[in-house]
This record gives sequence, C-alpha cells and structure tokens, in this order.
Amino acid sequence: MLLRKILTGTLVLFTALGIVTVMPANKAEAKKKPTISKMCLNCHKPAPGSLRGKFDSVAFKSRSIQLKINKSTEIVKFNPETIQVVVAGKTEKAEALRKLKKGKEIRVEYSKKGGVKTASLVSVKPKIKVAAEKLLTTAEIEKLVAKGPKKGKYLLVDARPGPRFKEGALPTAINIPYPAFDKKKGMLPKDKSALIIYYCGGVT
Repeated sequence: MLLRKILTGTLVLFTALGIVTVMPANKAEAKKKPTISKMCLNCHKPAPGSLRGKFDSVAFKSRSIQLKINKSTEIVKFNPETIQVVVAGKTEKAEALRKLKKGKEIRVEYSKKGGVKTASLVSVKPKIKVAAEKLLTTAEIEKLVAKGPKKGKYLLVDARPGPRFKEGALPTAINIPYPAFDKKKGMLPKDKSALIIYYCGGVT
C-alpha cells in the first residue's frame, strides 16, 4: 500500500488491487460548513456574508456569538459598539443579545477579514401575530377532525415544508408550504367564507 501526497494537498491511496481513493488532505475541505439551516432553505437561499440558524450563546468577554446551523457550530465575533440587533422590527443595542433564548432563529450578517467573521447585524425572527378571534384551541381542532372535512365544513392546511408533512401530520390535513403557495392555491376552496385552518411548526 502506498500513500502519496500530491501538490494540490490531495491524498491518493494506491492499494494492491489498483484501486485509487482520492480524499482532501484537510477534513474541512471535504465538508464545508453550511451557512443556512435546512429549515430556512424552504424559504431562503444561501447568501454571501449571511448566516441563518439558531442562537446558541453570546460571550461579551470574548465578544463572540455562537449559533447552530444544523449540526454545525458557527462562532462570529462582534463589536458591542457597532453591532445592530433587530428584535420584533426594532433595532436595539448589543445588550439585547443577553436576553435571547437558546434556540431562537436568527440571521447574522457579517464581514470576513483575516479568516475572522465579524457580525454587523443580528436579526431575530419575530413571532407571528394572530388575532385572538382567529385562533382555535386543540380541543376545537380535535372535534372538527373527528367529524371530517365534509361534516365539519373545514379545510385543514399544514403549512410546514413537504418533508416535515411526510414525517407526520394532523389527520385530514393537506400540505401547502409557504414557498409553494402560488402553485398549490388551487387546492383552497372557492367559497371565500369557508373555514380554513392553518398550522405550522411554531410561532415564528
């Protein structure tokens, strides 16, 4: 067995069977870290200088923010004097980062210099505001589902991404994810007074 390092930094493995295996010398090259979580990909695309994931922690001593993107961890530096933190549409000071809960969905805009990412903006995904009279309880949904769409005169729409719907959904629900709304709006009832119930993966 012969192991040879090529100038490009690639390792080529020659075995007795003549099989050649090529692999990057650097594991980081073999698998680049994602910049956007899988869930975010349903509505957004990766963009230069932007990270989308879940807030993990903040350290003011080292001036760093840690976020999770799928199974990867990303650490971004920040300047408390210049960073903008947008929460519920309002721009706040760096101190607002201390109040963020772990797992909160965030978007980080950054610049990169000398291999170090420095955040200029942290935008927190806000909760969706729904009027109280437009909300239904779990018990009310259960009663309707027990009757079925025809007797209950309703349409139950799962607005989550297709893969989540396939993993499991509420009985009688149809799937109309937000990105596919225009393509699937024909599935909605023509009667504009019909009861349409939407549910998704959470308040954001």
